[in-house]
Amino acid sequence: MQPSAFHVLTGATGLIGSALVLELLRTEPEARVVAVVRPGEAGAHARLHHELGRAARLYGLGDQLDAAIAARCEGVSGDVNAPGCGITPRAAWSGAQLWHCAAALQFQDRYRDEVIRTNVEGTRHALQLADALGATGFDLISTAYVAGTRTGLIREEPVTEPEAMPANNHYERSKAMAEQLVLDHGWPARILRPGIVIGHSRTRAALTFSGLYGFMRGVFKFRRLLQRTQAELADTLVIRMRADAAGSLDFVPVDLLARDALGLWRAGAEPGVYHLASVARPTIRRTVEIVFESVGMRPPLFVDDPEALTWLDRRLDRFISVYQAYLQGDKRFDRSRTDRWLEQPAGRDYVLSDAELRRFCDWYLEQELVTRPRRATT
Repeated sequence: MQPSAFHVLTGATGLIGSALVLELLRTEPEARVVAVVRPGEAGAHARLHHELGRAARLYGLGDQLDAAIAARCEGVSGDVNAPGCGITPRAAWSGAQLWHCAAALQFQDRYRDEVIRTNVEGTRHALQLADALGATGFDLISTAYVAGTRTGLIREEPVTEPEAMPANNHYERSKAMAEQLVLDHGWPARILRPGIVIGHSRTRAALTFSGLYGFMRGVFKFRRLLQRTQAELADTLVIRMRADAAGSLDFVPVDLLARDALGLWRAGAEPGVYHLASVARPTIRRTVEIVFESVGMRPPLFVDDPEALTWLDRRLDRFISVYQAYLQGDKRFDRSRTDRWLEQPAGRDYVLSDAELRRFCDWYLEQELVTRPRRATT
């Protein structure tokens, strides 16, 4: 077994990391996976295998990869918040490819310290691990939304002065700072910037839920509030909300993201920034309308002026406040550099129709939201 057959991952039990592992197992028969995993109660190895098995079933693979998971995936106890991710590399892992997928996704200000610690210092620790491994490559999963408040065409270029960038939240700034750490370190690294990651392109299932799902969760909670206030109110009320209806959102299914990421690795793509975004960009209007329809509410009226909101509209505003920045403006993520390296770019050719977006929303509603125990809403 050549050392280069080893792939070391952080965040392998998350949405993107697990999809990368499954795609590696599916398409690279010699690949061996070592995952840095917080052990939890079950232990790192058992937790990794459980989450990968669950993801495989969610994504329509059934038990096809169970034998590969058992034979070729090892979970080692560690934490990106510890120097070198808290593990001692083995000689067999020397020259491995390192994929840094772990991240804190909280947008709220109260999580600032945790987000900086995980996303910035965690990247520093992953780079230390890459040094200790003598890694052959380093791929950082970032986000296309390091674009912050910029609109229009966003090119595949580094962010300048990330600590002073016009960011919408601490998460965006932390990812830009992490990118800068990687660029300054001198590794032959690729910075991979996905759009808004959604579930699997065929099954619509997802392993974890943020982005679109977080916004939908907020609207769903608001509907429940209306139901407690007056049974039929949610069915008849037309809510006003602040949004740029003509703007657009960049959604990319997680399996297509994984396919393009591994395609760049296989092609030996040069160091630099790559957008793993999609050309399937529904408008903010249609996205919001589909979310509302999916949870059983009438489509909202879109307004620019916060003063146009009633007290009830403002309650919804509170539920979705952390997503408001993504309902403004129009970003178009250039992926021409990415596509030059790929024979069959998965994200470029993806079509996300209104009906298909509705299927993603309906899956989340039926599998997650309606089955959750209700909690008090304030």
